[in-house]
Amino acid sequence: MTGTERREAWVPVLYLWGAFFLAYVGRQAIFSTFPLLRRQLGFSEVELGLTSTVFLWTYALANPVAGRLSDLFSKKRLIVLSVALTGLCTIMLGTAGSVRSVLAWRAILAVVQALYVPAAVALIAEWHSEASRSKAMSLHGTAQFTGVVVGGWYGGLAESLGWRWMLWMLAAAGLAYTAVLWTALRERSGGSASLRAAAAGAPRYRALLTLTFVAYCTVFVVICAMIWALYTWLPDLLRARFNLSLATAGWVGTVYFQAAMVAGLFCGAPAGDALAKRTRRGRLYVMVVGLALASPFFYLVARSDSLGRAKAAAVGFGLFLGLFNSNFLASLVEIVPENTRGFAVGFCNMLGALAGGVSAFAIGALKARLPVESLFQFGALAGVGAAALLLVVLWRFFPADYRRAHPELSGSAAPASG
Repeated sequence: MTGTERREAWVPVLYLWGAFFLAYVGRQAIFSTFPLLRRQLGFSEVELGLTSTVFLWTYALANPVAGRLSDLFSKKRLIVLSVALTGLCTIMLGTAGSVRSVLAWRAILAVVQALYVPAAVALIAEWHSEASRSKAMSLHGTAQFTGVVVGGWYGGLAESLGWRWMLWMLAAAGLAYTAVLWTALRERSGGSASLRAAAAGAPRYRALLTLTFVAYCTVFVVICAMIWALYTWLPDLLRARFNLSLATAGWVGTVYFQAAMVAGLFCGAPAGDALAKRTRRGRLYVMVVGLALASPFFYLVARSDSLGRAKAAAVGFGLFLGLFNSNFLASLVEIVPENTRGFAVGFCNMLGALAGGVSAFAIGALKARLPVESLFQFGALAGVGAAALLLVVLWRFFPADYRRAHPELSGSAAPASG
């Protein structure tokens, strides 16, 4: 790849960053409006948990279908369609007048947003080789974490703007960005067409049934359960425990964790790319270390008895989880055949979203009976177990499963398997 081609490869990532950012602002903002939804629409605690669960479960079920579509059709068109429909659904969410209608539009929003991630990840994988894939996907991933932070703060503005106008203003920004994407975003010449032809002729979805892929999905389930527990309930927990305003709780409940996550991404991505040049297990080394160190901090976020300690725990969790996340998708697309990347990402997203929905709902249903610390302690133990599972996969199964996904590398100068 020439210098010009390397520069061109980063252009789609930058445009996709904006789309992913807007999507996550819209997902997160509603969580900072919980007191308004309680007062104006009569939401119960369980129904508030369902704002996450309904979205995530619907998003989950739509993801494998969206992944299959991204293996067959234009990734650019799917991405633009997702952003445009997200704006329209956000407008309608702002017109909702009951608990049922809010939850219904959250479900519809989930369907249209499900089109985005499999197509975007597969498009980035087309543009970037293993030498830069972690960095490219991590840069794209910072949009998610930045969007969560801004969404938490922006949703808090509903206290003065009103939650409906808050959503309508966000929808206007998304619809405007649709035109930018349609004009500027492009697929790599020839790559998408060849992949669609291969997927249509002989999809190799049976090749996904490896122990490494199953382990990746299992670990992703644990990660998403932990992350969505924080996304959904940490602002409300901090507001109640430390008597914060909506805007302050939304900000504190997201910014420390997310800023540290971004720092972890920028540390973990170069490390993963560098190690991947030396060994195919390189990204897995970073993932195991990150997850093992992040898990104790997850428990400490809920256990902290002062705001300062809660902030410090959120920073620790975000930083080390960033090491894991910076390499997860880049490693995932390397252990599956090229013409199944979209479906693999979609299927993994489905399981993660289901787990996140269960986590958000379970905390809402159980927090009146069990201490929040106990619920978070269970999540931390699951994280340690997931890190141990990755360690077993790293040494026992990963090299062989990698070779099965890349039969063309037999006898070539590929990175060493050790």
